Amino acid sequence: MKNLARLTKGVHVPRFTTIGGTHLFQPPFYTLVQTDGSFYTKSKYSRVALILTTADTQEQYRKMFAIQDTVSSTETEWASVYHGLHLALEKAQPIVALENDNLSVISGLILQNPLKHEYARYYKSKILTMTKQTAWTGIRWIPREKNRADALF
Repeated sequence: MKNLARLTKGVHVPRFTTIGGTHLFQPPFYTLVQTDGSFYTKSKYSRVALILTTADTQEQYRKMFAIQDTVSSTETEWASVYHGLHLALEKAQPIVALENDNLSVISGLILQNPLKHEYARYYKSKILTMTKQTAWTGIRWIPREKNRADALF
């Protein structure tokens, strides 16, 4: 783990890519939602973790809970992004910036390439539909050690 931290210490974190909302460009202030998923292969036990920090008051909400019927760690990561955006809408946050450390989920939401797995198509559809309720939603990849949601596990 130390080697991974050293390798990614100087990694450039990319800008957010707009994935939905009524505004095309990233506003200067946004609610930040970091999400992470955890999947245990043997037991098929899955959990998602979310940290939401509001733009205006910097109030923080932390949630971690089990989810059912996932088949892989990647599906659990998709679920974490879905639940993170759902929490932002539940808290009436119209400008949402999502961060996650799973590159296949991030690229699956940004790119127009066909998705191999049914669960990825399902979550992408649900996420993009939810973004229509926002003024702006963006997403970006972050290195695992920058994802504070991981500490909730």
